[in-house]
Amino acid sequence: MTEELVTLEIAKLLKEKGFNEYCENVIDDNGVLRKTLYRTNNYLPKVCYSRPTQTIVAKWLRETKNVHICIYNNACGYGYEISKADNGTHISNDLKDGPNNGGVWDTYEEALEAGIKEALSLLS
Repeated sequence: MTEELVTLEIAKLLKEKGFNEYCENVIDDNGVLRKTLYRTNNYLPKVCYSRPTQTIVAKWLRETKNVHICIYNNACGYGYEISKADNGTHISNDLKDGPNNGGVWDTYEEALEAGIKEALSLLS
């Protein structure tokens, strides 16, 4: 069992949205994975991005952006809902636009990645 690291696309969005936490894993524009001595985005070259775990990103969104991603499951797979972390006010959901026949994702991690992408796109 392993922790899922975010994709290059999400890593780029995170840097754009101000994610600046220490990470061991880094990815560059060509998708080449690198290891560092826990550097932040501010101290990486412009073509490199911190690559945190999905769990760290979900916690960062809750604690710094007041955004909570809830992953749910049903008979077809997994989906997500996004709400305000402090009071539960609904912000967005998956609108059944997942890739499988049920309109959701086959795995928890795929749904979380999609929810993270949506949450980041909603941030100003």
